[in-house]
Amino acid sequence: MWSWFAVCCSGLLHISAAYRGPRWQFYLFKPLTIVLLVLIGSTQITESTYAQLVLSALLLSLVGDIFLMLPKDRFVQGLTSFLFAHIVYTVAFWYQFDGHIVWWLPSLLSGLGIIVFLLLLPSLGKLALPVAVYIAVIVQMAWAAGEYWLNTHSTPAALAFGGAILFMISDTVLAFSRFKDEFRASQAVVMMTYFMAQALITASVIYAS
Repeated sequence: MWSWFAVCCSGLLHISAAYRGPRWQFYLFKPLTIVLLVLIGSTQITESTYAQLVLSALLLSLVGDIFLMLPKDRFVQGLTSFLFAHIVYTVAFWYQFDGHIVWWLPSLLSGLGIIVFLLLLPSLGKLALPVAVYIAVIVQMAWAAGEYWLNTHSTPAALAFGGAILFMISDTVLAFSRFKDEFRASQAVVMMTYFMAQALITASVIYAS
């Protein structure tokens, strides 16, 4: 219980520092929040392949966070790190799946992904292809989590699917903030949904054990 409270406090301290400072607080608590989730999930690392995959994705996310926080623009490197994180999450969710595929779900998610990409396209320039690939991968990740939930209706699957959806929301707001118009609350929305997504997926490891 206290470990989850620490995660909440760390995430809120990062979000607060994004608007009010100090800068050291901003740089410290973003990666620390993910490190705390890694420590929580690591209690189950010997229990299942699913736990090992989720922890690997969290570590890749940590690398992505660091790239995105650097003073110099490391957006492509951060995007690449999260791309691999989503691929690992996808493998983890499909690893838990054993049943019949529901085809309306990927159709719905793909349609949403295409709409987001077309809205962003005029502003993407040379990043059009990398962003398209990233959107395709995160859509696949959410599909895998959704199939896992629709097949089992278990608590771990619901947590994983909820996390995947929040991840899509976080990345969508981040993309519009970066390539379109940034609004004052955008960073809070991005980070709150991001931390919640990672926390829910981590919690799915605990409940799956």
